[in-house]
Amino acid sequence: MVGPTAVGKTPLAVAIAERLGRAELVNADSRQVISGLRVATCVPSAAELRGVRCHLLAVRAPGAAYTGAAYATAAAAVLDALSARGRTALVVGGTGLYVAAALDGLALPGGPPDPYRRAERDEQAGTDAGLATLVSELRLRDPEGAATIDLRNPRRVVRALELVDALGSVAAARRRHPARAASWVGLDAPHALHTALVEARSRHMFESGELLAEVDSALSDGVSPTALDAAGIGYREALAVRAGRIDVDQAIAVTVRRTLRYAKAQRTWFRRDPRIRWLQRGEAPVESLVDDALTGISDALHQDARAGQ
Repeated sequence: MVGPTAVGKTPLAVAIAERLGRAELVNADSRQVISGLRVATCVPSAAELRGVRCHLLAVRAPGAAYTGAAYATAAAAVLDALSARGRTALVVGGTGLYVAAALDGLALPGGPPDPYRRAERDEQAGTDAGLATLVSELRLRDPEGAATIDLRNPRRVVRALELVDALGSVAAARRRHPARAASWVGLDAPHALHTALVEARSRHMFESGELLAEVDSALSDGVSPTALDAAGIGYREALAVRAGRIDVDQAIAVTVRRTLRYAKAQRTWFRRDPRIRWLQRGEAPVESLVDDALTGISDALHQDARAGQ
């Protein structure tokens, strides 16, 4: 189950898992793998999961390296274990790189980027100083790969870093892994509704005090501001509030704007994939789409069977 952030993928997946019975979720969100940070990463609570197990949540420390290849290894182990136990796996998330890692064999030269990091790096590469910083990062992490590309080309530098994130090196992009059979469902919402959902979520993060309290706790535990900034949209803004650079209303506005930009990048990627059967949510609770989602899955299975797949 894929789609832009804040449309309700997890609650819908939980409802589907409840209907199916022997089903468990597998997280495919690059922010929700971070441990100790739940508010702006939107890690589902135990109450929200309602007893449905969700794998690959909180598996790395803030700031710790975690490549797409590492996620691919972890996801493969989980999916194999679920299959051995006769459980249905529901892979849920908006990080295209992680979904590809779990299901599509990951190591494809044209494989999907993480839209969040792509947007951040594209913005950084728009200045000479920013591009120089990215080039330095690439040379440090993969000197051999850096020697094989045009370091004056921002697009190639950003793409090379994406390959290093995913695979550990540019050269590893030549390796391929077997794909897994899956039925793909996408969830989205009309623009006005999605904007309202993002605004409501962002406002709750700040006005409840939960995000600022989480940032205070993380800093006191030794998590660096850099690691917090990289953990997801909202942490940079919370740090700015604590530093007195902006107020809460400004932080909410910036968080909404950055989240919608991220969602646009997610849509751009996922809309290219013809396998995805899209559901459009409305004002009603997202759980009302369970029947439509299961119908889409059933139709996909029948089509694959007719095609001999």
